[in-house]
Amino acid sequence: MFETSQDLFYLVLAFCVLWFTVFLCWSLYYLIRMLKQTNELLTDLREKIERVTSVFSFLKSDMVSAGVKGLLGLVSSVKNKRNKSKPSTSSGRGKTKQK
Repeated sequence: MFETSQDLFYLVLAFCVLWFTVFLCWSLYYLIRMLKQTNELLTDLREKIERVTSVFSFLKSDMVSAGVKGLLGLVSSVKNKRNKSKPSTSSGRGKTKQK
C-alpha cells in the first residue's frame, strides 16, 4: 500500500489539511453567526435609543409649552394684583409735580 515513508507523510498531511479546513469552516460559521447577532443587537439598540430620544423630545416640548403657559399665568396674575391695588383712573404717565 505505501511504498515509502513519504507516501505515509503525504497521507497524514492530507488528513491534517482536511481537519484544518473543517475547523476553519466551523470557526468562520460561528464568527459569522456572532457578527450577525451583534448587528441585530445594535439595530435593536438604535431603535430603542430612537424611541427614548423621541419620548424625551416630546416631554421637552410639552414641558416648554407647559412652562410658557405657567409663566403667562403667573404674569397675568401679578398684573391682575397690580391692577387691583392701583386706581384704574390714572396710569402714572404725564403727571407733573405740583408745588
